[in-house]
Amino acid sequence: MAIAATSVFVGRQTELRALRDAMTEASRAHSQLVLVEGDAGIGKTTLVERFLVELDATRILRASGDESESHVRYAAVDQLLRSAGRGGKALRARAHVAIGLELLETISSGAEDATCVVVVDDAHLTDAESLRALLFATRRLLTSRALIVLVVRGTTEETLPEGWRKLAAGPSGSTLTLGPLEPSHISELGLALGVAMTPDAAGRLWEHTGGSPLHAHAVLRELPNDSRWQHEPRALPVPESYAQLVRRDLDRCAPDVVTLIEAAAVLGVRAPLHAVVELTGLDHPLETLDEAVNSGLLRVEDRAGSAVVVFSHPLARAAIYEALPKARRSALNTAAAAIVHDTVAAMRHRVEAATITNHALLADLEAHARDEISRGAWSSAVTSLISASRLTPVPADRERLALEAIEAMLYSGDGAAARRLAEQTGFPDGPRRDSVLAYLAVFADDVGEAERLLTRAWDRRALVDDARLSATIAQRRAFLATARLRGHEAIEWAQRAVALAPDDAATGLLVAPSLALGFSFIGWREDAHAALDRWLDDPAAPRHGAGFVLLAVKGFLLLGEGAVAAARTAFETSAAESLERGLLVVAALSLSGLTRAEYLAGAWDSAVVASERAIALGVESEDRWVLALAHWSASYVPAARGDWPVAEAHVRAIHEQTPSFERHVAAEALATAGLAAAQDRAGDVLAGLAPLDAIELREGVDDPTFLPWHHLMAHALVDAGDVAAAELFIRSAGALAAARRNPLLAAQLAHARGKLQFARHDPERAAASLRDALEIIDPLDLPYEHGLIELSHGQVLRRARERRAASAALLAAQRRFAELGAQPALERCETELAACGLAPATRKTRDYTALTPQELAVARLVISGMTNREVAEELMLSTKTVEFHLGHVYTKLGFRTRSDLRARARANELSL
Repeated sequence: MAIAATSVFVGRQTELRALRDAMTEASRAHSQLVLVEGDAGIGKTTLVERFLVELDATRILRASGDESESHVRYAAVDQLLRSAGRGGKALRARAHVAIGLELLETISSGAEDATCVVVVDDAHLTDAESLRALLFATRRLLTSRALIVLVVRGTTEETLPEGWRKLAAGPSGSTLTLGPLEPSHISELGLALGVAMTPDAAGRLWEHTGGSPLHAHAVLRELPNDSRWQHEPRALPVPESYAQLVRRDLDRCAPDVVTLIEAAAVLGVRAPLHAVVELTGLDHPLETLDEAVNSGLLRVEDRAGSAVVVFSHPLARAAIYEALPKARRSALNTAAAAIVHDTVAAMRHRVEAATITNHALLADLEAHARDEISRGAWSSAVTSLISASRLTPVPADRERLALEAIEAMLYSGDGAAARRLAEQTGFPDGPRRDSVLAYLAVFADDVGEAERLLTRAWDRRALVDDARLSATIAQRRAFLATARLRGHEAIEWAQRAVALAPDDAATGLLVAPSLALGFSFIGWREDAHAALDRWLDDPAAPRHGAGFVLLAVKGFLLLGEGAVAAARTAFETSAAESLERGLLVVAALSLSGLTRAEYLAGAWDSAVVASERAIALGVESEDRWVLALAHWSASYVPAARGDWPVAEAHVRAIHEQTPSFERHVAAEALATAGLAAAQDRAGDVLAGLAPLDAIELREGVDDPTFLPWHHLMAHALVDAGDVAAAELFIRSAGALAAARRNPLLAAQLAHARGKLQFARHDPERAAASLRDALEIIDPLDLPYEHGLIELSHGQVLRRARERRAASAALLAAQRRFAELGAQPALERCETELAACGLAPATRKTRDYTALTPQELAVARLVISGMTNREVAEELMLSTKTVEFHLGHVYTKLGFRTRSDLRARARANELSL
């Protein structure tokens, strides 16, 4: 029975309708994501191919995962860009955000009414960087006409990063799970292949193959040409595997053809023709290639002007490769390593060729991993570390390298993959295993488990004679202590880590942020700066992830000292450099700090831009704490402007994370209280801050540099009328501000003291306290805080019947609030001016609540002179999305062109 190996589509009508429905939604400018999952041979690719056949005049971008390219950075992205006629330019040297933006533009750049379909087959074999870049783009397609289809073998839970699964579970996503065919579909399959079966025979075949179309096809190929098998009670042949069928076809080929096919299998599912020819070493390779194509096992395609040898199915390549004798496989891989020009691919071939311990290869793998880590190429580093771990004969080295691979996965933001690797590695019970699992617990926000495991790891450290392991455990204890806001504990563990590995720069860099935070928590500012400056001032110190974290922490310290301009510079540098290297967590942390610095400096529209970028990167990093910090910082401007829905959405986003670590709980409390304060709900401010009282060790809680809440409590106690409690609190908080040399907090507390004294009907002392507050705030150049103090000063002076002085203070405050768009404060100010007998002309101020944060950010950058493409890159959006937002800006503000927008801004009719 000669059965062709072509794909046949049977059944799957429900799944096909689901793809059609997703396409319909996508064509309405509601981008869609569909994940297709199922076992090998279940018909996933056939389903998608059947769907694609229906799409006339649709732009289709295609890529296919390949085990041989699964660790080649952006291999799948390169396929997608080439299918769009855009050859990738130096993809491997760029961060995934930049590549994601290029994909975003490629997918969304078609005609207005055209839908782009992106298909990635065998996505489980796709390189991690391509998946991250495509996920970045998919998250930002928004109103684009685009359908993204990812096909994976197995389940998405096992094969795809968590970000994809979350997106598929959203309103614009779905997952199609392909199960076994029905018996009737087996009959259809037989008819399509020229085999008419009785219902009983189809049922037997269905039961025998478990409904797998691949296995049913394989059985039909092995059955005799007549139909007697359908009526005989004999057992159906058991297909040894699809691989065995492939090997049988290979056995029919001439020796030279086998040589060529095996060489192609070593190079991968797809390989450049010239590389295959060079690896075979045959005298007449082109004639042999024709015979290989005739075998049906592979074909030749033209891709961007280059001939590529492609296997008919990835399973065919796998079957041939796995059947190679070890000696021949090793020899071919050794030869391939010398042929390929890609460093990562050459390393993979060397690993595949290794049959005995190769110390030079182990050293090269470790060196390559270190280099990749320094560039932020986490998945490539993971590959080298895992390979080295599997090849080394030393158990301690095996565990160490696997540990470093897990850490690299965590730094890349793929906690789920790190957890799977930890489970698969099966560390023996001991301190190293506890250390790994504790680190995973930290990233999973499981406080109790992290504490338990790290305590046990430290207690059992003597079981492993490894000072560096002990230093690593101590460093993680320090990191955990900072997350729990425990200063002395962080310092103690950080110093232990350094003492255990005094000459290890990597340990020193990782420990430095925890040491600086610990010193700041207990009020030792100079020591905190020194812990950072030791590395920041050293030109020889590496400037990778840890180095940029130090710069971000430095920015927060500077903010606490009132050095806003210096803090802005630190945050800007850290954000730009870390983003260029793909360090999303550090970039998001830095942009959150920059948001606060811009807010304090009165550059509120710039703060909105920074906050939008911080949130985008926080989402991309999938780090819950960093995302909470981004939302907290983003809530400042809309709360001060009275844009309540936006501010409330930011606070709600933090609540939805159900935080457990103390720093996360504190951020939630401060964001909640800050919004309540902006809405003059003193009781809710006090309730919002209540969770801080439940934190046992208060060292970090009482550090106004990182947790600025004391002014909220002071003002809320005064506004709630609890003057006795307010006086005690302001006195103690004032001592803290003096000891920490925090001028902003000192000014805010002097402001609260003035309000308290006025509540006690002592206007003279109230005015004096407010003058003190103004004297402190004036050199800091913080317009909003300055205006709030001037407003209170004007209120006190008016009630003291000093109308002229009151009017001067209130007019100054009004100017500041109007320029900022601080509508609630502006309304209170103008009410006081009216009570003074003044009715100032209404200023032409924009209603900031008319624009969404995204629209405001777009308008701000357009006014700065950026093109739409530049705005898109800055905000990590597509150009079409920028155009969409800009159209809304024009409509809401009554403009028609960007020239109008810029001209009105230059004329100071807009404070953008």
